[in-house]
Amino acid sequence: MNDFCKGAIGIILGGRYPHCHSLVIDGQRRAIIDAASDREKLLAFHQERQVDILITSHAHEDHLMYNHLFDHAAFWVHEADAHGFTDIKTLIEPFEPTEEESAAWEDFITKECNYVPREPDRLLYDGDVLDFGDTQALVVHAPGHTPGHCCFHFPQERLLFLADMDLTRIGPYYGDPGSDLDLTICSLKRLAEFDVDVYLTSHGKGIYEGNPELIRRYLDIIRQRENRLLDFLCQGPKTLDEIVQQCIVYGKPVELGIYDLSISERHMMSKHLDRLVQREVVLLDENRYSLLR
Repeated sequence: MNDFCKGAIGIILGGRYPHCHSLVIDGQRRAIIDAASDREKLLAFHQERQVDILITSHAHEDHLMYNHLFDHAAFWVHEADAHGFTDIKTLIEPFEPTEEESAAWEDFITKECNYVPREPDRLLYDGDVLDFGDTQALVVHAPGHTPGHCCFHFPQERLLFLADMDLTRIGPYYGDPGSDLDLTICSLKRLAEFDVDVYLTSHGKGIYEGNPELIRRYLDIIRQRENRLLDFLCQGPKTLDEIVQQCIVYGKPVELGIYDLSISERHMMSKHLDRLVQREVVLLDENRYSLLR
């Protein structure tokens, strides 16, 4: 049933957005992290023996697809993202959508992602030890992607679940209004310090050798993006719209479901520009960005 298993930990690979891979924990207390992969495999895991705990690594719609199937289980999420599970509007409003866009998003997240408001039974914090009986996990708060984004270290299995620090070739995502570029960098540097045999991720290949060089390469994509941005600014002052049209992050215009990723492109480029302005590398003057040195 599982696509990979190491000790008590397995992974069920999911499809494309709005799905993700799910971690399953077959301990005395059984758990699922990110129930958004394969519906039938998740239900089969539950039918073998009841799932006691449901954990969602962070508040994004592609990580909660099948949470509603486990409404009997104790629900655990990080404190900083908890509001995203209690009210659908908190997932949508930060993007400042029009009334029409907001209605479309609510319809998509409710009907396609099966969003059901839910109060957490436990709030997670960095350093918490989660006891599943046969194995334990350390909560690794790794913000940046979202404020409450969490990874999970399983020392007994020598395994680290990276969630959406997913090692994909496109690189790190910090495209939400609440995402943070500097925190993403700090989180990835911290994750590279864990000595493990295996990395598991929420997207992409899902199963990787526990080689910190993979995280460092993934982190380096941020530097590459910034260098491409600086190269473009070498041509002269540019507006944010002109920068977004370069598709530095995604390479071309991309739509994912109902989501136009130019919105994420804009937010990520804005975060790079803010960082460069703060470092006095770039000047913002009358809505145009130019190099200072």
